Amino acid sequence: MQSLQKLCVTNSSKMTNKLTQDCTTEMQLEKIRRGQELKFRWRDDWPEMEKNILQSGREAIAQHEESQKANQVEKD
Repeated sequence: MQSLQKLCVTNSSKMTNKLTQDCTTEMQLEKIRRGQELKFRWRDDWPEMEKNILQSGREAIAQHEESQKANQVEKD
């Protein structure tokens, strides 16, 4: 059972990256988190999954903001 749970956590981090890779706003991230919570809150590893979703989403948002700033600088 534990090996199955470890496999699920490993796969969930891959899934999380796929879900949040194009995330650009906190509102969008919250919609993703709520949707995943509805599907997976019954699982024992949901708190870890939620943490991964929020972390990777915030990283994607930061990257998006940096690219926007870089594009703005290039235009000026």
